[in-house]
Amino acid sequence: MRKDNPQKLSIGKRILFTLIETSGAVIGGLFVVLCCYWFFHYDTWHERLIAIGLSVLVVFVIGKILPERPNQ
Repeated sequence: MRKDNPQKLSIGKRILFTLIETSGAVIGGLFVVLCCYWFFHYDTWHERLIAIGLSVLVVFVIGKILPERPNQ
């Protein structure tokens, strides 16, 4: 008889995915603080929008590079 249960991830992989998710949350929080800093640091709206737009682009690229957690 065949079992349809998916195999569980090893403890090392679960810890790795947890660390990736936690570091992503911390980096996201730091980027919010950095965007607030840039909003008050630059004098013109043009500089503010460029700095904040580039930081959003960096977060998007990092989010696409990191692997997703498998459903376990």
